[in-house]
Amino acid sequence: MIRGNLDRLHLGDLLHWLELGGQTGRLTLSDEVGERRLDFLHGRIVYVSSTVPEERLATWLARDGLLPAESVRRLLSAAMLRHELFTDVLLAENAISDTGLGASLTVLAELMMGRILDAKELRFELDPGHPIRDPSGLYLSLTPSRLLLDAARRVDESKRPRTTTPSPVLPLDEEAMEDFFWQLVQQGIPSDDPVDGDQINALHDIIRNVMASLAQWLASSTGLVPQPADHGEVMNAALETTGQVRLFGLPHATWNLMVLACSIRSEELQPPTGLDSVDAFSASLDMWPEITNAKRWQRGRARTLDRLTRRVAIVWSRGAAAAAKVLGVDPATAELAAHLITVPTDLVLWVLAALPVPHQGIRRALLAELPRRIGAGLGHLADFPEDFRQVLKGQVATDLGVCLHVSRSLIPSAAVWPMTVPSDEAVLSLATPETLQRAATAARGAVDGQGACRE
Repeated sequence: MIRGNLDRLHLGDLLHWLELGGQTGRLTLSDEVGERRLDFLHGRIVYVSSTVPEERLATWLARDGLLPAESVRRLLSAAMLRHELFTDVLLAENAISDTGLGASLTVLAELMMGRILDAKELRFELDPGHPIRDPSGLYLSLTPSRLLLDAARRVDESKRPRTTTPSPVLPLDEEAMEDFFWQLVQQGIPSDDPVDGDQINALHDIIRNVMASLAQWLASSTGLVPQPADHGEVMNAALETTGQVRLFGLPHATWNLMVLACSIRSEELQPPTGLDSVDAFSASLDMWPEITNAKRWQRGRARTLDRLTRRVAIVWSRGAAAAAKVLGVDPATAELAAHLITVPTDLVLWVLAALPVPHQGIRRALLAELPRRIGAGLGHLADFPEDFRQVLKGQVATDLGVCLHVSRSLIPSAAVWPMTVPSDEAVLSLATPETLQRAATAARGAVDGQGACRE
């Protein structure tokens, strides 16, 4: 693995070396908005991809009208659930010709490289060991030299100011993990705590293993998360009895369906903003075998944690929906946000059940920081609507975040679950104490009235 920083000139040198040396591997180029990946096979670029939503192939195909947006999303959903290459699914379904697909990818690569050349700061990572294959039936009509020339032309011709949204980084690779560990040490170990070098090394190894376990699921994902096996069982039972699935109380399935719903940007396909609209999307997708039985996206059973997380999602949703009516927020949106916010913490708790952290201070710091980072990173990767991303970050107070904050004290083990606003004081900038009191009373009444604490 080779990594470092690049300027415009040295990027050209790197690409020429890969081409002339007949190199094979994945080159990842990162700037403030995300990652672009170029797959090289014997010096030839055979595939390109991006984590920036508007630069993804599916969005590109829908935007240029090469395929109907609804068809693109369905095919991409199938590829994501089956963990197959999107291009393979497109060609297998005869959705687009190999010539048309190759031409579209070539233009997209030029656009991506143009934005890379315009980046203020560029980092690279070259992984010669990354498995690269030549996509069957697909040929990209470009070389590194041509790619650079066409991309430079695009930069020179473009007169529009570039707008960027910083991309939260998942702390799963080696460099990010190291930085994250020392932040945990700073937050979790007070200066007067007698922790020696051997203990620090042991904690370092545990945190490394925690991050590696999460990376196995999340690093190659486009936002999908492993879901408890009982999610599939509950959905299958509902399909057999009523022919319909209601996602209330199934936070992981809700998260994954939300990822699929937001998988492409298109004016024709607006992202869901409430739990009811995710229900409607799941029915329209009509891919229940892949959704309920996708073994890759099922995790091992953890009955105590699985029951706790479902209970938290139910209680938090009911309380947040009742508070939302007082605070002028759509209750369905509050229900959806409550389901989404439980998932990152559940993922961390699931890993910690197998890899416990013995130091209480480090464990508290880990539970406070890691779910928020995972939520922010995956929410950005999945291109969730901004309201939900703000809640997952918890760095600014929003009306939706206040709904969740008001009802947070009603959920089991409230201290374990994340804050959706930066502080109690920040809430007062959006609502008066009297309004907050009425919202809290409504939330408690909804939870107690439904007996949610006993579910």
